[in-house]
Amino acid sequence: MYCKHCGTRNREDALYCVNDGEALTLQNEHVLHHENSRYCSHCSHENQANALYCVDCGQTMSKLKETREVEPNRVSMQNKADNSNSEGIITILSNLNSLKQLAIWNVISLAGLLLLSFIISSSINGVLKDIMRGELGSLVDGMKLMSFTDVFMISHMTGVDYHASAAIFEGVLSTTSGLYLLLLIPAVVFITTGFLMNRNQAHKPMIEKLKWNLSFSLVYGLVTGIISLFAGVSVEINDPTGFIGTITVGSEYPFIESMFNAAIISFIFTSIGTIFTLDRELRSSNERYGLSISKAILHSMIGLAVMMAAGYFILSSHDELTTEETASDVLVGSQMGGYLWNIAQFQALTFELTADGESVNASYSLIGGPEASEDEEEFAELFEEINWIWILVLIPAALHVWAGNLLRKATQGNILNELAVYAVAFGIINAVIVSISKLAIDTNFEGAFSASFGFSTLGTLVISSILAFGVSYLGVMVTNRQETQQSSRAA
Repeated sequence: MYCKHCGTRNREDALYCVNDGEALTLQNEHVLHHENSRYCSHCSHENQANALYCVDCGQTMSKLKETREVEPNRVSMQNKADNSNSEGIITILSNLNSLKQLAIWNVISLAGLLLLSFIISSSINGVLKDIMRGELGSLVDGMKLMSFTDVFMISHMTGVDYHASAAIFEGVLSTTSGLYLLLLIPAVVFITTGFLMNRNQAHKPMIEKLKWNLSFSLVYGLVTGIISLFAGVSVEINDPTGFIGTITVGSEYPFIESMFNAAIISFIFTSIGTIFTLDRELRSSNERYGLSISKAILHSMIGLAVMMAAGYFILSSHDELTTEETASDVLVGSQMGGYLWNIAQFQALTFELTADGESVNASYSLIGGPEASEDEEEFAELFEEINWIWILVLIPAALHVWAGNLLRKATQGNILNELAVYAVAFGIINAVIVSISKLAIDTNFEGAFSASFGFSTLGTLVISSILAFGVSYLGVMVTNRQETQQSSRAA
């Protein structure tokens, strides 16, 4: 078969030209087919199969039939091909060519992340030295208080183990979690990576792209885990009095936590970047729940980002809360916004402190209000002026209604299952973020103490999932009713 546009020879069963992609069967092309029949249409006598004329009456046994060939739908054919070539995670990771591509994109992503980390660490070192120089003087000169690998690891919400030792002292302080604001570093890099990595696969279903992103993230998580073994800094400070000798302070990062956090964060943000690579048809098709999962990821991160901005606005607009320094307000406000995102979903923020054998507990939720094991009245006074916090519930509610409307338009026939997948995926993403952002501190110093500040991972999973399903289903009902009413009026 030859292409009518460029003349290239193609296989007989080819639908499109291998040279220029033109359809080999043109739309509305009229074709004449020669048909034979064993029975005469004039006298109904049975003849031989290949007879040209009836042996009984002499009428012709052949007839010409005109048909119209229609050009096959390029997108639907591509989707069928993609579905037939669906690959699992293990298949992708065991394919040498796939691993090469994943390695290339990992190198590109790491280069961007390390460059940003270096720039930020240089700025932080300068600020910290200026602060400490007033008390330590020239001792801070030449010291590297925070390396670019520290910024790299902390931006993945990875905990740090600090070690301090001297002639008469040795101790460890372990922390978990990081700063929400530093998530902007991997967000910028991985959203860009997700877009570039999938931009040439516009017709590929979202679920297949998510599998590719997950494969990328597993490789990236392993690489980050290896980097964690060499990350951190070790600083030696000489005691000018000579009484305690040299003081050594260093930091280390746990391998498993580093690997897990990196895989989760890279998957979330590459998936967001991938959404922008879908063509219009696939954006309105929830094939194999790909749209349900991607919308859950996108909306959870949109909600977190909006709350971080709201946290900064709340902090900077209250004289009793603001630090009067923009950088500090941004840092603290964004962290506060991260906690408000979960509070707005009716989850309880808890604080636990154990020191010298005694424990102090406190919690706050929209339903239960402030509670504390000690000085509960004073603790409750802190929340008296923020009764307006209930209005923040509208943010996750609006996101779920939006998701419900989108899934209603893109449904493949079973909207309840599609909403359930969206709700569970949303709950899992929230629970994972809560898990990696929970602040915990443990020490073995004299007068050791431990503290934790955050939300219940299991509670977040359950409550977020239930709310996401209920409100998104409500969104389906409301938007469907409005659309029906508008159609009735138009008619």
